[in-house]
Amino acid sequence: MQEKYALNEQTLQFILKFEKDVESGRSYTIQELVDQFLSSPFYKSQFGSYKKTPNNSMWYAVKRSGNWLKVKNGTYMKK
Repeated sequence: MQEKYALNEQTLQFILKFEKDVESGRSYTIQELVDQFLSSPFYKSQFGSYKKTPNNSMWYAVKRSGNWLKVKNGTYMKK
């Protein structure tokens, strides 16, 4: 039986780990973060069949982390 993963939880875990190595003031677009997520161990192949996209979940993870500032639509800077 395949283990069930929550996309929002996995993107949040990804962003919390990812931001540890990002210097303050560095900016990323949501798409750049999603691209990093897709090649990370946090991305599970079953997410491809989910209705919700990694882009939506990445935005949610960045907001929940509290360590990013929106600089313009779709672009966030590490505090």
